[in-house]
Amino acid sequence: MRSERTTQRTSGLSTDHTTRRANRRTKITPVSRPLLSLYATATMVLIIVNILALGGESSYARGLLGMAQPTSIIVAPKPDSNSDLVLPPQPQGSPTPSPTPKPTTIQANAGTSPLIFGTNLGLFNSGDQFISSTETQNLMQQMHIKIVRVPTRQSNSDAVNLAAAQAIKKIGAVAIVSLRGAQNPSVTQVMTDNTRMINVMNQVFGNSTVYYEFGNEDDLNGVNVTEYTDRWNALVPQLKKLALNGVFIGPVNYQYSPNYLTTFLKNANPRPDAVSWHEYTCSYKWDAARCMSGIDNWTKHINGVRQVMQTTLGTELPMMITEWNYAPDQLIQSNGMGFADGKLTNQTFMSQWTSKALQTLIDNHIFASMQYSATNTAIPMVSSGNTITQQGAIFQSTYEQAIGNS
Repeated sequence: MRSERTTQRTSGLSTDHTTRRANRRTKITPVSRPLLSLYATATMVLIIVNILALGGESSYARGLLGMAQPTSIIVAPKPDSNSDLVLPPQPQGSPTPSPTPKPTTIQANAGTSPLIFGTNLGLFNSGDQFISSTETQNLMQQMHIKIVRVPTRQSNSDAVNLAAAQAIKKIGAVAIVSLRGAQNPSVTQVMTDNTRMINVMNQVFGNSTVYYEFGNEDDLNGVNVTEYTDRWNALVPQLKKLALNGVFIGPVNYQYSPNYLTTFLKNANPRPDAVSWHEYTCSYKWDAARCMSGIDNWTKHINGVRQVMQTTLGTELPMMITEWNYAPDQLIQSNGMGFADGKLTNQTFMSQWTSKALQTLIDNHIFASMQYSATNTAIPMVSSGNTITQQGAIFQSTYEQAIGNS
């Protein structure tokens, strides 16, 4: 998410016991072997009956008997038969996370991932339209938004974060949280803010999958790859222990950066579960044709990331483009409107640009992506008057063509 943009954009996780012997000899009555065997069998049956009676055939009781059934694999999200995420078995109904984080495996299939159809929240304060308007939530559900990205802002209370998480769950979407990374020099403050956010997500989503990005455009804000990776290695193992079912993602670059990604992947411990970066195509000052043609670079970038992963890891991780739109510097002005650039209010341009952007993400089998942003910004999908914008309309129709009306 963006607090501000710079010109850099457009320029280029045993005790022993003593036995007392009696002085008198005890008379031992011999017992036949068949009788002894029958007695032992009857005793074992009685133990089994009592355990099952006490445990109600619970997994605990079955475990005592060596009969525990394997935990079912959790698959999330599951909007249709094209579910793209497979996670390892997780403890069901457990109130606390495992003390040692388990590795997470994401398997992206060759189909269209529903998580391509995601968006960002501005969530600048408690007045955010998404958390304050039921009508907005209904419209976002109508547009088939399947994943919603939430910022971690120190200024937001737990109540604001809780309202956002509950609204995301209400519309049937998955949450992805942009945690604080390496921009703040205070590790204590970063852990405090991230712990608050993870606790909220645990409260709302329980054992369901929640995605966590470590940082947000730290590279744009002067954090080099060594600093970012060192902070990842120090904090992400702790954060993994806190998150009940967290998928951790990095390095969240503000643009395609193969050298940064290569160094991060070589040195990150633990290895990220997925990689992410952001894509925009132009400045609002540029002409429409240049903004349209800029989408062509996305395919080159995606292929470049795949090559980096194959060269560095010998495998591919799922890719997430967690912010995208045409211009990162298209911002709301004092009049409440975006810059009059000849594109923002041009329905033909917005339709063609959004359609091409989404189709590019689909064709390149991106695992997840998030438009910037749902509301409260210059290029929303739901207007302040609670109507679906042209970009929102294309978003909805493209989902229905690619996935279906579900």
